[in-house]
Amino acid sequence: MRVLHVITGLGLGGAESWLARLLSRLPDERFECRVTSLLDLSGEAGTLAETVRSLGAPVSSLGLRRGWAGPGALFALAGQIRQWRPQVVQTWLYHADLLGLLAARASGCGAAVSWGLRCAYMDFSRYGIGTRLTVRACARLSAWPEAVTANSRAGAARHVALGYRPRRLVVLENGVDLTRFQPDAEARARLRAQWGVAEQTPVIGLLARVDPMKGHETFCRAGALLRRRCPDARLVLCGAGTEAGPEDDATALDRLIADLGLEAAVIRLGRRDDPEAVLTALDVLALASRGEGFPNVVAEALACGTPVAGLDAGDARALAGAGGVFAAPEATLSDEVTRAGALADRLQAVLDLPRAARVEMGAKGRTHVMGLYGLDAATARWAAHFESLVPRI
Repeated sequence: MRVLHVITGLGLGGAESWLARLLSRLPDERFECRVTSLLDLSGEAGTLAETVRSLGAPVSSLGLRRGWAGPGALFALAGQIRQWRPQVVQTWLYHADLLGLLAARASGCGAAVSWGLRCAYMDFSRYGIGTRLTVRACARLSAWPEAVTANSRAGAARHVALGYRPRRLVVLENGVDLTRFQPDAEARARLRAQWGVAEQTPVIGLLARVDPMKGHETFCRAGALLRRRCPDARLVLCGAGTEAGPEDDATALDRLIADLGLEAAVIRLGRRDDPEAVLTALDVLALASRGEGFPNVVAEALACGTPVAGLDAGDARALAGAGGVFAAPEATLSDEVTRAGALADRLQAVLDLPRAARVEMGAKGRTHVMGLYGLDAATARWAAHFESLVPRI
């Protein structure tokens, strides 16, 4: 079966990383996959392009810059579909959903279209008008695709509330690579030594690119509150945009950390290729997001045996099981003071546990993830979904 994956870009986001993991496990004898990025692949939007190519999936780009996609992009994508004639066009993220659907229909090749919804909540006031109009258009056209997938139950419900009325709505949770993400005492000791942090020093972390929905301000404010009770606690920020900016061009994150007096407490890593090592070096992972679908980092932390404390975003609570503690749902979309206080309380609750109890909490979380969210099981669910769209294959 030929499957064309159309995605907004191949930067280091959750959807992009999941697509790469899925391609690494789909059986070659059953699936031939290609990937088309809407965005130009130079710079951050193409970070994962070579990774995807190394998995045997040809990658192409429509060469768009962020902003409106003109009719030329539609015709170019329709031409690709017409030439290769995939049985399934799987799209990822709103702009790709809309353009992929229209291009597949314009191509006339009869490909089944499956959309991929990846979040449960977005504060659209924090994004451009193009994104808002795209989501509105997708809601109106949501009965056109053969299927709409969501990676969380919260995400499926949220999009129905936004006006989506798909013919078929399928929840397909992500999976985590349990051989890559696992407890690693050596990596923990090595990174904490690099950071100058003793084993008994509490370390909390947020692993997320800088984005309006990921809650970096909430995390930093919660960290400042936590340090009033636990002055030696250290904060780790990891993800694109978390590195310190140049002295003559401070970022909003730079200014926030300075205003809170956290310069000496925060370890700023920027983008890393070894998140599994960072996760295993933490005592607690924080989830500070305003909106999530299936928060990959929660599953990855638990797979590493690291407990999670956070705000109740998306399917995080169900995903974590006994490996996480979460604030009341109403705190998630509240004001910053309330959010930060709720997150600090949850972080403190985990740090107050004896070391053995924290280790047990992390172990329960890993067992939970192993039973429900392994990569092979998730891949099998996606393979069955693709095949269900084209029963004759």
